[in-house]
Amino acid sequence: MIYLKTSIKIGHKEKLMIRIKSSIKSKWILCFIIFFIVLLIYGNHLLKERAKKLEDMRRTEAFDFMDDGWKKYRMMQYAGANMEYTDSKGNIRVIETEPVLLDIYDETIDPYILGKTPSLGSFRITEGEETSERIKNFNDNMLHLKIWNNREGRYITISENEGLKEFKDINSFEELWEYMNKRNDEGVIYINELDIIGYDRTGQDAKFIYDYGNGESKEISENAISLFELFKDKYKDWS
Repeated sequence: MIYLKTSIKIGHKEKLMIRIKSSIKSKWILCFIIFFIVLLIYGNHLLKERAKKLEDMRRTEAFDFMDDGWKKYRMMQYAGANMEYTDSKGNIRVIETEPVLLDIYDETIDPYILGKTPSLGSFRITEGEETSERIKNFNDNMLHLKIWNNREGRYITISENEGLKEFKDINSFEELWEYMNKRNDEGVIYINELDIIGYDRTGQDAKFIYDYGNGESKEISENAISLFELFKDKYKDWS
């Protein structure tokens, strides 16, 4: 009888222990499932954040790519240079007109932002047949052309008028590209600051002279002068 009671007690304890262990095991499994779900949600959040940062970075790179392309295209036109584009596979395309440049943007930018291509490629400009002569024109015009300044009551150089450093002769295409990418005190690059000379927001026509540097000068019948004209026109020979 005593043995029977003892067996019953032991059996009851074993069942109780089994229940406790089963309960603990269930709780651990539940905790693991919850932890796994939280980890999955957090991992998915990190993945989305990383994808967004990568897309934002690619958008910034695409903007810089477009800006570089436009600057080099303008420089090609102004200085009579050659321009080409090399894609991510090493294929080269010659750029001579604006539609070709726009086609490159259309074909390249969206696939890069979406991660379908590894890189945007790059633009390159090199000296053309007319570049040397146009740099000479630009040097001469920057040194001798002057614009009337109402505030100071005198003619001043283009560099003074546009807030650029004193101009010195440019001797190569590389020096020209470096010069055009300098920034004035307002943070504007020279190629943009020199885009149009003569509009000062007053509505008055600008007055220009060509100063020979020997006490003689002549009036230039222009209300405004573009950067392209600074390269192309020989104002020294104007009559």
